[in-house]
Amino acid sequence: MEGRKEFVQIDQNDLFPYLLVNIGSGVSMIKVDGEGKFKRVSGTNVGGGTYWGLGKLLTKCKSFDELLELSQRGDNKVVDMLVGDIHGCMDYSEVGLSASTIASSFGKVIFGDKELEDYSPEDISLSLLRMISSNIGQLSCISICVKCEN
Repeated sequence: MEGRKEFVQIDQNDLFPYLLVNIGSGVSMIKVDGEGKFKRVSGTNVGGGTYWGLGKLLTKCKSFDELLELSQRGDNKVVDMLVGDIHGCMDYSEVGLSASTIASSFGKVIFGDKELEDYSPEDISLSLLRMISSNIGQLSCISICVKCEN
């Protein structure tokens, strides 16, 4: 959350059930009910392979690590449309959105006459990383709410 980290203490006696999200080329979401008791409940083809593939096309990076390093120096606000861009730099607190919430990944690219080479690889890499990470997080929440209750 905007650069802050929060660590959660987990009581080993209250560990199960939980959702294991395995991010590789694609993503699998696995409900773990106990020792040796698990089932795949969902997944997506949008994962690490998507990040690396699109990142390689858009930034000319030669490796996954290089792409991640670029993202650390990026500013996604250059290419992403934020809630504040839509609502005049203000929060939209009525529905729980801060001004810095991404409203549309790569949404600013549709405005103006810029071409791919006019955007920095760092900004593109960070926007892409946040887009895919957010998608995985949202799908995981849906899996918990809908499929894991069964």
